Amino acid sequence: MTQPAAPYERADFRCVAGDALRPGGLALTERALGVCRFAPGAKVLDLGCGPGLTLGRLTEAGLCAVGLDPSSAFTAEAAARGRVVRGRGQALPLRDGCLDGVFCECVLSATGDATACLNAIVRVLRPGGRLVVSDLYRRAGEAAGPQASGCLAGAVPREALVEALARAGLAIRLFEDHTRLLTELACRLTFALGSAKSVIAMLTGRDPACAGGPRPRLGYCLIVAAKETP
Repeated sequence: MTQPAAPYERADFRCVAGDALRPGGLALTERALGVCRFAPGAKVLDLGCGPGLTLGRLTEAGLCAVGLDPSSAFTAEAAARGRVVRGRGQALPLRDGCLDGVFCECVLSATGDATACLNAIVRVLRPGGRLVVSDLYRRAGEAAGPQASGCLAGAVPREALVEALARAGLAIRLFEDHTRLLTELACRLTFALGSAKSVIAMLTGRDPACAGGPRPRLGYCLIVAAKETP
């Protein structure tokens, strides 16, 4: 059976969400930059850079930024906004302790193996380096089914997300709920696609009429965490 396209791979989703491919556009990127206060020239990675909107913003902010994405189409597009490399989050092609920061925006839950991705991130961060995560989390409802696609496939409860970061050796410095941004994007998608059922089908990869059970209640958050020093 052919797997449905992930939301971020769909033209109709991008038409609504823009090049950021996530709720809020660059709003949470700007918030994270204000919290982290990276020094000029700090080395940062935009993990899962997509078309490169964040990559371009990090470069404009005076940071030494590089984008990484497994998609050849996305890396080709992002190259117009900064330096890029093709690769996966679970196997970062970077040396140990070389980065001051990693931006992982609406990516961690879509990697297929968040634990391996976090371990790779911690490896390339210097002690005290910052990880910025903006992502979905589950507030209540059923677990993601095997046919769920995109970010929804790996969304976990807040407690599980916090625990995963701690296990990887990351200390949370900031956790903010920004579910309002997710709601706003869902409303715009509903208007564009014509119905809430179409949005649910896009996010879950399933026909809402056949899925059965309670619908998952999703939240959206911003996390800033630091690699703990030995």
